[in-house]
Amino acid sequence: MSARADRVTAAYLAECTAPDGRLRHARAAIEVSETKRAAWPRLLPRPIMVDEAEFRAFGRDLVTIFELVTSLPQRCFGGDFERFRASLRIDERRGARMRRLLGDGPPPLYGRADIYYDGSSFKLLEFNIGSALGGLDMVGTLPKAYLRVPAFAEFAATHRLGYLDMGGDLAEALRSAGKAIGAGEPVVAVLEGPGGMTTYGHQRRAIAELLAEQEIDCRVGEIGDLTFRAGKPHLDGTAVDVILRYYGLEEMLAHPDCDALLEPVFRAHEDGAVVVWTPTNVFGNKGTLAMLSESAADTSVFSASERAVIERVLPWSRMLGRRGADADARFIEECMQRREQLVFKPTGKFGGEGVLIGREVDDRSWREALTASTEAGSLVQEVVRPNREPMIDPETGTRSEWYALWAAFMTPAGLSGGGVRAIPPGGTSVITMINNSTVRNTCIFTC
Repeated sequence: MSARADRVTAAYLAECTAPDGRLRHARAAIEVSETKRAAWPRLLPRPIMVDEAEFRAFGRDLVTIFELVTSLPQRCFGGDFERFRASLRIDERRGARMRRLLGDGPPPLYGRADIYYDGSSFKLLEFNIGSALGGLDMVGTLPKAYLRVPAFAEFAATHRLGYLDMGGDLAEALRSAGKAIGAGEPVVAVLEGPGGMTTYGHQRRAIAELLAEQEIDCRVGEIGDLTFRAGKPHLDGTAVDVILRYYGLEEMLAHPDCDALLEPVFRAHEDGAVVVWTPTNVFGNKGTLAMLSESAADTSVFSASERAVIERVLPWSRMLGRRGADADARFIEECMQRREQLVFKPTGKFGGEGVLIGREVDDRSWREALTASTEAGSLVQEVVRPNREPMIDPETGTRSEWYALWAAFMTPAGLSGGGVRAIPPGGTSVITMINNSTVRNTCIFTC
């Protein structure tokens, strides 16, 4: 982190370790609704500090990366979406559904960038472009809760801390989406896939609370809870204008009623009865970052300023599965030689599924993963070492160092907030909330 962020962090830790320090138990003193408390079951002992100027500069680079990713079909494939889709190893069945609501232009800017800080700058690992963004309900709400704790409010005032509040930016984006179909104050539905509310209900209701604070009428349910009257979707008997999509394509394709559930929503969107925001996750495929990295030196594809952004924020990345058998075989041998410097990621999966850190597996496992991926497509990326954030255990006062995965949330307004997930050293370094009970998360404060 910057010298300023390091100084503020050091001051916070000193308060936590002082005999009369009041900040050690600040997390326990926060007051939030039962919904939010249930949505945030595993919090780090403290928030994370970030240099605001540095974070906002990286946010501007992310806007450029988004624009480059969403322009890839035009820049590299002559506007041919089918060639673009095939190059990403997305099959026709998935591609047809991804394209169904896309229209002729790019989707709105909305996503979560997963990033590491390598000791000198932020580096982009993945860009989850789409609606199913975990963690956004914490972005502005948890900082507000911390600031209601007197000891923390005093510290924040002394060190001039601030925060980015995504709630307002997201509400404005959803209102703008509703205006496209003539809705005044839109009714927004946060929709999970079949059975999704059982697992993620607390998180989705926390988003509804976040939007309610912005005076957005928000309903929560599953896609199968929708009813349609003259083509207009209704949830809980109320007409819906905008759908914030939390049902994923893979889970829908695995459901026996996939088409019966999706088709009425597709038609309602196409007929202007509702806006599905955002309509596709095709640009969130990890292979798009490989395309940027592979073409970073090509002056016929990117301008000098665009190439500079790619080089600045994106680690070296390449995709397996589109070179042809002989070229893939040669590339696999290169990846074998560089195993300890690389990470392997299936391009179409999320939540850390299938990710392998080269230095954490043996040669046999590494080769098997690389070889199997040539059919479905995968990303190999240069490893970025994450920064470590020091924590003070509230109960024992002991200090430990946690590896941090940063999140930058983007809306049409640009950078709209951030957060951090972290794990203690030891074990795997894949930081995901899914199937890893050691992961904790928290909000960030700017300084």
